[in-house]
Amino acid sequence: MKKMSITAFLMSSLVLSTQAFAADFSITKEKQPSRMLVLSSAGGLSSSLFSILHGDLRDIPLESKTGKITGINYKSANYPDSFGEIVELCFYRAYNNNPVKCEPIVPNSTGEVTVFNGESFKPGIQVSIVHRVEATGTFHYSTPNRIESITFNYTTN
Repeated sequence: MKKMSITAFLMSSLVLSTQAFAADFSITKEKQPSRMLVLSSAGGLSSSLFSILHGDLRDIPLESKTGKITGINYKSANYPDSFGEIVELCFYRAYNNNPVKCEPIVPNSTGEVTVFNGESFKPGIQVSIVHRVEATGTFHYSTPNRIESITFNYTTN
């Protein structure tokens, strides 16, 4: 009976101590979106890519450089002299060129996306903010109204 009690105590202590080491981190990246070429009959496309690089994690302890996504905050721009703008936030797994999923967001807004929660956080992951505009009948360059940013929130547990 005493052996079972000691074993149960050790197991519960191990579980509690493992949970105590979990930590939450956030890494913010910002970028000025590029001007968009809007074709008279095809519209336009612009994308800002935010990557997590090893250098972004230099101030984080080694055991905390990986984890699970707990939310992605964003600040999106818009292209005010364009028509019918659609914006998506897309998540890419580490060193992968194809997005796992894209989530519609509102142009020129801030918010949080939680559909990527549980995805692995580690060097090589990426998020892009993709802007698409409709053709306006005239060829022109469209300029974004502000800097865009992404905040990766993750936990080491």
